Amino acid sequence: MATHFTMVLTTIRYPAVLLDYAKNAARFNHEDVRFIVIGDRQTPAELYKLSAQLEDLGYEASYYGIQEQKGIINRFPSLDGIIPYDSDCRRNLGYLIAAEKGTDVIISIDDDNFPVDDYFKLHEIVTYNHTFPAAVSENGWFNPCSLLQVEPSWRIYSRGFPYSKRWTDCSKVEDRTEEGRVVLNLGLWLGSPDVDAITNLARPTKVVGIKHNRVMLARNTFTPINTQNTALALDLLPCFYYVPMGAMINGVTLDRYGDIWTGIFANKIINHIRDRICIGRPLTDHRRNVHNLFKDLMCEIWGMILTNYLVNLIIDCEIYSKNYADAYLELADELAKRTSTHENADVKKYFRKLSKAMYSWVNVCQAIL
Repeated sequence: MATHFTMVLTTIRYPAVLLDYAKNAARFNHEDVRFIVIGDRQTPAELYKLSAQLEDLGYEASYYGIQEQKGIINRFPSLDGIIPYDSDCRRNLGYLIAAEKGTDVIISIDDDNFPVDDYFKLHEIVTYNHTFPAAVSENGWFNPCSLLQVEPSWRIYSRGFPYSKRWTDCSKVEDRTEEGRVVLNLGLWLGSPDVDAITNLARPTKVVGIKHNRVMLARNTFTPINTQNTALALDLLPCFYYVPMGAMINGVTLDRYGDIWTGIFANKIINHIRDRICIGRPLTDHRRNVHNLFKDLMCEIWGMILTNYLVNLIIDCEIYSKNYADAYLELADELAKRTSTHENADVKKYFRKLSKAMYSWVNVCQAIL
């Protein structure tokens, strides 16, 4: 039985890249593919034309502008306060629409990642049991960039890899294998790697190849998860709320870590449920949009600081529930309780608000799924 995919992205540009994905799907005879584009306040109005172009290629496609999104939010009013404008967080609406329309696998993509090889076939491992080489690390954190061949040749770390775990990490792929049901596949990239602003400023790096086609994260191991080329099983959705950023902490905006913290929470619960995460193919050609790296650095500062704090807090949480929704609610409770003692009032306020949003997200997911 063919896997049904729904590809979701949010953008403030005209994402012609989706035409490349539709052509890739057609080239390799993938019929069960749908495209959902979520606009924002700066998204050009001509995106309605893109839906027609995708449908001309034989694929269901929908663009949801602000007005269409309001229809969804009116049905679920709690979403209004937990999915801000001018944010990657808008893609949460696309996830919910995909779930309501019906799909097996949701693919989250960024508009500057172009397909390579048989893209959908390589994400088709999601929802099925598989056996792959084991990705391990003695300090509990596996670095996806250790799988990449880069120029110039040096050690780089994926954006969101905790600084407290760098340089002493022991990421490696063992001869032994791991087995289990894959609920998340983290695709990697050629071209521009997903690294933080410090790395991009210090030494621009190009990815030219991959050392291992695919690995499976060992039990109780963590890895940075982004949303630029990531496929997830539908039943994972209740614990895959794209975390909103934008809080002011000591006068500095917290940003660019929403997908990373989303991934940390999901990683924790996937480990607990004993499902599996894979890393590797499909690759995308990441033709990175123009960035102001100094602005990126300012936005990442509190993300870097709080990730070091957050990872230890999350790893230490005890979770008992046996399904994704209830486990996520347990995690929300633990997050609120454990961050309530943080010395910074802005941090406490942010996590208190986030834990409430996590509850709202699960309630909406349960109403849809």
